[in-house]
Formats: sequence, structure tokens, C-alpha cells
Amino acid sequence: MTQPLFTVLINTFNYGIFIEEAIDSVLCQTFPGEQIEIIVVDDGSTDDTAERVRKYGDRISYIYKANGGQASAFNAGVQAANGEIIAFLDSDDYWAPSKLQEVAGEFGRSSSVDFVYHYMDVVDNDHHLLDRYVYPEPVHEHYCEEYLAGNLPWFSPTSGMSIKRDCLKKMMPLPEDFSIAADIHLHFLLPFYIRELALIRKPLGSCRLHGDNLSGGNLLAPVKLKREQDLVLFIRDHVQRLSQERGYDCSLLTKRLTAMAAISDIYILSVRGQKRAALIKALFFDGFLPGDSMVRRLTRRLVLSITVLIPPQLNLWLQRKYRKIWYYFSR
Repeated sequence: MTQPLFTVLINTFNYGIFIEEAIDSVLCQTFPGEQIEIIVVDDGSTDDTAERVRKYGDRISYIYKANGGQASAFNAGVQAANGEIIAFLDSDDYWAPSKLQEVAGEFGRSSSVDFVYHYMDVVDNDHHLLDRYVYPEPVHEHYCEEYLAGNLPWFSPTSGMSIKRDCLKKMMPLPEDFSIAADIHLHFLLPFYIRELALIRKPLGSCRLHGDNLSGGNLLAPVKLKREQDLVLFIRDHVQRLSQERGYDCSLLTKRLTAMAAISDIYILSVRGQKRAALIKALFFDGFLPGDSMVRRLTRRLVLSITVLIPPQLNLWLQRKYRKIWYYFSR
């Protein structure tokens, strides 16, 4: 077999109920099948995942490993991959048929493109559209400098990410502390390694929200907010170490990440009913960089204060309405 252009890396753990739809969405791609390698890394599932995957025979490379979390599954899958480009797909998500065709077109635009991502639809278990993940146009020049200046990356979740294998291997192995949300760690590593990146401004996949994943169920539950805060602090410490190794000044970036963790504190206090303490923190929030304008500072404090005062579900509803409007005008 000649080297495939794509390795589709599907990581899974006890998602047998979803895995076939994910695989089928790859097998139904308009991109030539002989240029696609599919690897399923099963992170120790105890359900019927293995039985469901083995029905596909030699069309799928199946790797079963002891449970170690999402980062460890990524590490195992990338190690086994033969494709020039790694396209990630969570086993509870699925792609549009033209996904790989359009991603390949972006990589073909320049040999320096290392990373391509796209908008994602957000759906429930019945495929009803709930939301849409949309992203601003990325900075193409001096990307790492912008990042170190505190301009954080805003990329799609796992199933919207495709990365050149040679670039990705420079970041591996991922810290296996990331039992979940390993894609977030990739988001914060990528700016140190990518030369060029490309955003496809249309949804080419669907991210399924359900109670078992980090983005599903009650998004403002204290346990999920605390978990996200811990991830940000872990990433901050990792970025600091990497910056020191490379001789970068990451003080502004560190402050921005610390501010993200402080915002989580405000949300956690709010959803726990400690409104007064949350409001005080919002009004006196000071997680700003020297270059942040007065308008940005006042707006951030106002938005945080409103978030504290309104019910959590209204907050989520307003966020979704905002993203729909943004998507409409960004097309």
C-alpha cells in the first residue's frame, strides 16, 4: 500500500453506541478511499466497541490499549499513523462527506500549511442542531509572536483538527495527565510549532453534546468548571516550561492564562450561589495586559458582572444566540 495522505485517528472509550456513525462518516468521504487510513484507538473499553469495530474488517486498523485517557490514546495513534496528515475524530462525533476533500485543498494551497481547522455544528443525540462553533480568522504572520503577546488560540475541538504528521510528532508524546480534553493541550502547543494555518469557514463536522462528555450536560456545573480551570493551569505551567526551554518571554501569555483561571473562579462562585463574592471579583477583575484598552477592560468587567447576575441557562442561551449571529455575518 502506498503512503496515504490522511490518517484518520479515532479515539474511543466505551462509546460503542456512537462509534459506527463516526467510522461510516469517514468511509463515506468524497476524498479517494485509497488515500485514507483509519485507525481506531480503543482506550480500554469494556462495552461492545471492539465487536462493532471488527465488523469493518481490514478497512480499519484497531488498536486496543489499557485505559490511560485521551492523551495516551493520541500518543498511541500518532505512533502508528502512516498518513502525511493526521485528522482527528472523536468517536461520538461525525463528519460531513466533503470534509477531507476540503481539508486536503487547504493543505495543497501551500507546502507550509501545517494545520487546518473548520467550524463545527453542535448536535444532540437525535442530530438536532443546538449550536455552532465558529472562530475568528487566524493571524497568518508572526503567529507565535502574537501568541506570546497574549492572543490566545481559538481552534475547533478534536474532530475539526487536521495536522501534518511531521509537525505533530514534534509535540509528542502529549502529557498523559490529559485523560480528557487533550485537544485543548494541542491548541496551546500548536503556536510553537506550526508555520502556517488555515480556517475553513463552514461546518464540516458535528460535535455531539451528551452528559458524558466535557461539553455536554450541564455546562456550568461546578465540577466541569473546576475541571476546565485545572486544565488551564496545567497548560499554563507546561507553556512556561516550554517557553523557558526555547528562550521565549511568556510573561504576557502566562498572565492571560492566569486570567482565564480567575474567570473560572467567578463562574464557580456564581453557580454555587455565592453571588456577592462572584460579583465583587467580577467588578474588580484585573486579568488584563498592559496593551488592553480601557474599553476592553470595562467591557470585560461588565460582561462578567452580567454573567454573575443572570441565571446560568440564560447565559448559555445568550452565548448560542451570539454565535448564530456571528456565523450568519461571517459567511
